[in-house]
Amino acid sequence: MEFRSTATADEGFAFTFHGSYTRAVDAKGRFALPFRLRQAGTDQAEEKYMVSRGADGTLSLQPYEVWVANFNRLRSEAPSQKLRDYLRRMSANSTQVSVDAQGRVAIAPERLAEFGIDKKITVLGVGSYMELWSPEALAARDQVDDGDAAFDDEFFR
Repeated sequence: MEFRSTATADEGFAFTFHGSYTRAVDAKGRFALPFRLRQAGTDQAEEKYMVSRGADGTLSLQPYEVWVANFNRLRSEAPSQKLRDYLRRMSANSTQVSVDAQGRVAIAPERLAEFGIDKKITVLGVGSYMELWSPEALAARDQVDDGDAAFDDEFFR
């Protein structure tokens, strides 16, 4: 992955994870992280990510530093029961993972199964993070989603 920024210095980097890649998952929950989604310039020993519950019934895979920054950004909001509940859920449902010497990430098979992921996984780059889908669930979602002309108009202007 290349680090490109379209953000101001105050906003930090705007990561550019993009593309969709389907990979095999072995019995230990390991899959090859697509090379194009890897953190360029990062020593493999330091390349770490956080896996957490994502939006829309997915798992989210974020660079460790991005996940921590997002978590701390939320922690800086006014205290409330709702915020504490959300932070508790995010923390409890998050795991740090690293890339092994073969370029694989390991996620507990039980965790993958919670999201319908078994023998295959689709890794979808979505800007500053990646979504982890079962190929079937992503295909079903794509069939339902006709897109939104207003979003398309804004993106392609």
